[in-house]
Amino acid sequence: MNKTLWTMGALVVMLLSACGGQNETKPADAAQASAATSAAPAGSANASVAERERLMDIFKDASGTMGKMIKGETPFDAAAFQAAADTMAENADKPWQHYTEESAKESPDAKPEVWSKHEEFKQAAEKFVAATAALKTAAAEGNLDAVKKPFGEVGQSCKACHDSFRVED
Repeated sequence: MNKTLWTMGALVVMLLSACGGQNETKPADAAQASAATSAAPAGSANASVAERERLMDIFKDASGTMGKMIKGETPFDAAAFQAAADTMAENADKPWQHYTEESAKESPDAKPEVWSKHEEFKQAAEKFVAATAALKTAAAEGNLDAVKKPFGEVGQSCKACHDSFRVED
């Protein structure tokens, strides 16, 4: 069981590391990052892509913090885990609105299926939102055993979406 959880945790970290670009936003910096504005005009395709990439970076960083604890690379810190889970859950419903038809031409990482199979994409996003909410609730228990399964479920929702809707390098 522990090896399976470790493997799932490693998979989550690996998958989420592929979510974003080169930018790194730490969960503690999420509020500051959300106040940042893009150089692209508001409402433009480039601004949509930049915003969803920024949000994916937040997920990647929060997952990385939690994944290190799940894998035992860093000691479990209930408050830090809760903060990362909160950050992820609070932002879980935000990137999807930035997958606009206009941004399709500007997005080398999104498969055309994001737009051609929009209902499936929407369902994948809803699964992610539900999984992050469950992780946030589990994190409130304050112990490592309570968060292992929900953390793995977040990773599974990421993987399923990436497999169907993200161009992998």
